[in-house]
Amino acid sequence: MQKKTKIIATLGPSSDSVSKMVSLVMAGVNVFRINLSHSTQPMIKDYIDKVKAVRLKTKQPVAIMIDTRGPEIRVKQFKQQKVQLKRGAIFSFSDGEEMGDENGVAITQPICISDAKVGGVILANDGRMKFKILKKEPHKLICKVLSSGELRNNKSLSFKAQHFEFEYLNEFDKSDLKLALQSGIEYISASFVNTAQDIITLKNFVNTFDKDVKIIAKIENLTGLKNLDEIASLCDGLMVARGDLGVEASFEKLPVYQRKIIATAHKHSIISIVATEMLESMITSIRPTRAEISDVAKAVFDGAGAVMLSGESAMGHDPVACVRVMSKILKEAENEFDYYSKFLAIPKLPKSSSELVIQSAVSASFFLNVKAIVTFTSKGKSAQKLSTIFAKVPIIAITDNEKTYNALALYCGTVAYLKKDEKDLFESAQKVCARYKIAKNGDNVIITTGSTDKISNMMKLETIK
Repeated sequence: MQKKTKIIATLGPSSDSVSKMVSLVMAGVNVFRINLSHSTQPMIKDYIDKVKAVRLKTKQPVAIMIDTRGPEIRVKQFKQQKVQLKRGAIFSFSDGEEMGDENGVAITQPICISDAKVGGVILANDGRMKFKILKKEPHKLICKVLSSGELRNNKSLSFKAQHFEFEYLNEFDKSDLKLALQSGIEYISASFVNTAQDIITLKNFVNTFDKDVKIIAKIENLTGLKNLDEIASLCDGLMVARGDLGVEASFEKLPVYQRKIIATAHKHSIISIVATEMLESMITSIRPTRAEISDVAKAVFDGAGAVMLSGESAMGHDPVACVRVMSKILKEAENEFDYYSKFLAIPKLPKSSSELVIQSAVSASFFLNVKAIVTFTSKGKSAQKLSTIFAKVPIIAITDNEKTYNALALYCGTVAYLKKDEKDLFESAQKVCARYKIAKNGDNVIITTGSTDKISNMMKLETIK
């Protein structure tokens, strides 16, 4: 049986061919992520077309996730692509368009120049480089380098303990999202979500093109953490975006915040994802560090439904080997995971009859000798709820909607099946069980549905024949 925890892989120079992407899927990738911060529009369209080709070759559901820039702060371009800066040097950030050098560089958000506070700290390279703001000049911040390092084109910046009022969707994101939505995608991971209003703004834009695209809110700062419940109530998933979150928050609190974000996702029955530096050493190494192995396993023990690779798959020397390693760690952790205790710990106050049926199906699966829970889902709602309440057995999600079929690739513990010419739900279930060797003749499965336009709420025990 395949792993339950899903893997998201970021596309890049090391993984941008159809053949390599097929190998990644066979190794365990379920979702391909396209990072708008590092993709031109021709690249976006090319990536989407390639994922569609991968689906045909592998005959498996594969979801496409677009990662927005969001109201991020980045340096612009250097004359030589990068500069080496030494501690004690004077370096400036400006709101212009001039090419950068060892004396300074322009940044993408002019409001930071006008509203930044003298004495404040600017962080770069995931917090490894620090700059102290000494004084403000018209259109420029004069800073002192507090820690030596290399600063490259397009690297993100964080103004420590300072909050700026950005417009959530910039014109670059709108243009790129329009192209992606018209080309066909399943997910948007929304960067730097601070408030529920950010999700509303994004949804209003997305819904003009595709109302079925699901939105994952990336929690990357303390403001997002503060408004976590409100954000979770409006989106389809939460991502523990540990890169920027680890820069702004106290590093020792990061594991606590990770558990909090995942627990909030469970509370709202939405997807949970852990990201950033999970197998970072494998960008150049043939094996992970012991700490990375424990980190991936901890994501499972915390209850995350998915984990994400960034540089490891985008520019690593062997992305396929990296995914194989991650899959092995996930399976081993899942073997030790106490699903029943986790199921008992989640809130049990169903808001509808369909939620009650779903909870009852999972509860029954722990006491009956069943091999799977089978559900029919049109838009993915019943499968999403099942995937977030810790069923130990596989969830077979059957749909006649191709978009839902590919979106199901991200749902924890879920095996998706696109219903075609079968007469009924049970016939489809038998085909899936045979294909994936989930159950054999004589084994029992639980059949359940939420409320759809085709089948009303129900739960029954069936025997595979």
